[in-house]
Amino acid sequence: MRLTLAAIAFVVFFFVGHADAKPFTVMAYNTENFFDTIHDPASDDFTWLPMATKEDMADHDEECQKIIGEFYIQQCLNLDWNKKIYKKKIQAVSRVIKSFDASGRGPDVVILEEIENKKVLNDLVSLGFANSGYKHAILLEGDDSRGIDVAILSRYPVVRQKRHPIIVNGEKLNTRGILEIELKVNELKVVIFGNHWPSQQNPMAERMASAKLLNELAHAISADLVLAVGDFNTIRTDNPMPFQKLKGLKDAEAEARKVSKNLMPGTHYFKQKWESLDKIFVMANKKVLPMWTEFEIIARPFMMQIEDKGPIPVRFDAASGKGFSDHLPVGMKFIIP
Repeated sequence: MRLTLAAIAFVVFFFVGHADAKPFTVMAYNTENFFDTIHDPASDDFTWLPMATKEDMADHDEECQKIIGEFYIQQCLNLDWNKKIYKKKIQAVSRVIKSFDASGRGPDVVILEEIENKKVLNDLVSLGFANSGYKHAILLEGDDSRGIDVAILSRYPVVRQKRHPIIVNGEKLNTRGILEIELKVNELKVVIFGNHWPSQQNPMAERMASAKLLNELAHAISADLVLAVGDFNTIRTDNPMPFQKLKGLKDAEAEARKVSKNLMPGTHYFKQKWESLDKIFVMANKKVLPMWTEFEIIARPFMMQIEDKGPIPVRFDAASGKGFSDHLPVGMKFIIP
């Protein structure tokens, strides 16, 4: 309690000394297979198409057979990912984001993973966020063979945007890369790195290379606030541990747990085990106050289902259009003068 009271006292002191200070809020959310209904020849989106489109494609079934796992092969062959289901996915994702706080508008900035393209991002804004103020929607196409990318929605102006590919042994990986966004927030420079690192099915070297690149990028810039957010696909038993390469970047979840913050056990539940794949790392200077007690693993009741060991995320069911994602989003509040 002492730590919590101290934090509250510091916030009050900060606001008194900075009359114009205001909250700045950020969320990261892996939306899980957020595809449109249109075939993109440059990506492996054969699962996420309407049945009518699949039936008209001469090579569709052949492409499905290339997928690893019988369940995923059958899903590719038989799932009818039509406009009705697509719109339900949009409403599901927007509902989660708008639940960030009581305003119902969502946070100031949202980093999204597993977004197929700019059309999906624009549809999300136009159909899911009327009057939410997300005037800036950025997605830079990456190298992932599935065609999924990292994107950002922001109420604040985007000054600069760049995507950094992941290089291992001189070769560019077929993965998302790191999205770098510079924002102007109340005259301050805020830089956010959006991440979706290679999954646990990929070699450890790929996540280590991602961590090395992120650390280099974070230390190569001068900003009032640097954030690294997204799905890092790193589990607590990884050895070597990629996060050890992140110097000066504080894990907001770890800091929140130090002040006895009551959090969910993780952001992703797989094989009856929780892991915190989704993170917010913070590098701040004296102008910005990271509010560790305001970090949250967002798990609203409507997003969860009760199992023997407690609530777990309700995945989006592509057949019924119900559910949300296999990941829980993370969010945090900062004080910006």
